[in-house]
Amino acid sequence: MAVSQFNSEALEQCRTTISGQASQFGAIGDGFPNQCGNPSIFGRLDGSAGLSSAVDKFTALVGAEFAAAESLMGKVERALDAVQQSVQQAEDSAVRTMTPAG
Repeated sequence: MAVSQFNSEALEQCRTTISGQASQFGAIGDGFPNQCGNPSIFGRLDGSAGLSSAVDKFTALVGAEFAAAESLMGKVERALDAVQQSVQQAEDSAVRTMTPAG
């Protein structure tokens, strides 16, 4: 019978690393404003309103992408946690079946 070996420390390190990265993506996304503001910040150009609108759309999309990245990384973290728990339960079960009844 083959014995499986799992590196629980490596799984934990992956989980904590991904958790830290997820929060960093979230923080970056939170830094994007919802709206650029008054078109006059681009001067008196005829296209100031269009440029302001384009910047607003761009920052909204970038913010949404960072939020999506944070969410996806959170899912990865939870999946790694589930793997860790499953591995631990399998190891605990294996120990119980190999321990003589007394």
